[in-house]
Amino acid sequence: MLHGIDIQVVTKKSTSLDVSNNTALKYLHCYGNNLTALDVTNNTALIQLGCERNKLTVLDATNNTALRYLNFHINSFDITELNALFNTLHSNHVSKKTIYIHDNPSTNGCDKTIATAKGWTFVN
Repeated sequence: MLHGIDIQVVTKKSTSLDVSNNTALKYLHCYGNNLTALDVTNNTALIQLGCERNKLTVLDATNNTALRYLNFHINSFDITELNALFNTLHSNHVSKKTIYIHDNPSTNGCDKTIATAKGWTFVN
């Protein structure tokens, strides 16, 4: 279990990561690993989540109401999971909410309007 408000995990080997007991976590960067799942539902203070270059297929951001930056490009999300994730994003009026999704299967076919209607901006 990891504790802290800023965690970076870049080992190229990690297949799992447990941050569920770290409710004060604000910045999580776990890019370049082999993560297939990541549970951030208890990380309600999370502002930035960078989980690019993994093997994720699902992510639930329902409880992440402070989130402003989400980067999960180069993962394994298909169109159904991308749309499901967009539905869990908050619509709070925080400044500049940015999302990176490129290089996931079906990125071009997903419904980005779900997220943009909530104030999220897509970056390629």
